Formats: sequence, C-alpha cells, structure tokens
Amino acid sequence: MTPKKIAILFSGGVDSTATAIYLLKRGYETHLLTFDNGAEKWLDLAEYKAGWIKKQFPERCSWELRDSTHLFHELAIRPLEQDVKKFGNLICCGCKLAMLCEAIIYCKRNNITELADGFQRAQDYYPEQTPDYMVPADRFAGAYGIRCLHPFWEHPELKQDQITLSGAVPPSPIQPYCIFGCNPILNKKFIRPYVRSKLPAMRKYVDAALSHSKSKK
Repeated sequence: MTPKKIAILFSGGVDSTATAIYLLKRGYETHLLTFDNGAEKWLDLAEYKAGWIKKQFPERCSWELRDSTHLFHELAIRPLEQDVKKFGNLICCGCKLAMLCEAIIYCKRNNITELADGFQRAQDYYPEQTPDYMVPADRFAGAYGIRCLHPFWEHPELKQDQITLSGAVPPSPIQPYCIFGCNPILNKKFIRPYVRSKLPAMRKYVDAALSHSKSKK
C-alpha cells in the first residue's frame, strides 16, 4: 500500500522534529518544508536536522527549503507600521500566514491533502498557536482541500522528547535563527482580526500561483 503523504512545517526545533517522527512512525510519507522569510540565518541547520530524520526513514522522508520572502514582505513587513498601530506587533503571525500559503501551493502541486505543524496548547503565548489564529488559518487551508493537523495541540499528553528519541533523532533544537523570533503576544483579542485582514491578499496570492501552475501544464 502506498503511504499517505503529508507536508510538515519544519524548523528543526523540538516540536516540528517530534511531529515528523510521530507521523513517520504512523506510516506517513512526510515532506518537511522549511521556509526562508528573508530575515533568517543558519537555514542549513534545518537541513542538518532533517538529515537525521531522513537517515532513519530514507524511503518516506524528504526535505525542501521554500522561499516565503515575497509574501512575508507583502503581508507583514510592508504594512508593519500600520499593523502595529492597529493590532500590535503580530509580525510572527504574518510570517506563519506566508508559510501557510506557500505550503498550500506546495501541497496542491504535489497532490498532498494534509499539512501538519508542531503547535502546542502550552505555547499559546505565540500568536500562531492560539485558536484565534488556527481556526481561520485552518479554514483557509480547507478551502483548498488541505486539512491541517496539530498532533501535539490535539494530544497534549504526548511527550516530544520521547517520541523524537524513539526515532533515534536528537531532540535538541537545531534550527535557523530569525530576527523576529521570540515575539510573545501582548493582547490576544487582535489576533483574529489581524488574520482576517490578511486573508484577501493570501487568497489572491495562492489563486494566482495555482492558476499559473495549471497554465504550464
């Protein structure tokens, strides 16, 4: 039987590594996607960490570096001053939305219908790991036939370190550094309005990319 394919937002950190191992041990063919938003360094660390996973699951794991620079700039950098005045500093949320769009495009081009991440309930001080982000973001992906999975959010009893070690992969975070990282929420009430404000541009971007893909066939 051909394994079911799934894409994973992969940084090489503890959570995304555990997510990859968790899904690989359940028989998935995993596509690890790391994104360059133009404000990161040490991206090769994500590739290095993915190499550990690929070594243990050579037939069902791949890694790819994707570029989210343009959309991140359009969604979050260019309107930053205006957004901060209206919503507060949710630039990391904008980064994740750009990644989501690029991941959806990748999934559609590769006949993948599921997309996973390492979100956790205990990390809801990050905007993208709150229902205010996840509900509209998941709905957006669903409009393109992509189902979002959040294994550690849905099953907080799972232990990331134990799962990662069970795959013979180091659990330590080996990942790129972003200058906008470690940006906790100051006021959760602005997250959902922020996401909603970005949806039209996201939809336009994804539709244009998918339309271009069809025209090339």
